[in-house]
Amino acid sequence: MVILAILIRARAGTLWNTCELVEKVDGVTRAHVVTGPYDIIAYADIPSLENLKELIKRIHEVEGVLHTGTCITM
Repeated sequence: MVILAILIRARAGTLWNTCELVEKVDGVTRAHVVTGPYDIIAYADIPSLENLKELIKRIHEVEGVLHTGTCITM
């Protein structure tokens, strides 16, 4: 199992709705609105790194998501 933190920038005016939608993406375990350079931090569990591309693709399809940065736990 690979545990990820996905740092998300959201379009202005969509923050709370975008966070709720991201949290519904398959593989995402939770998402939180945060302060700082990113707007949302989502946490996800995926079976292997081979699943990373599909997860990021699904997150980018969420309305309001502008940019992501992915942190893989060690």
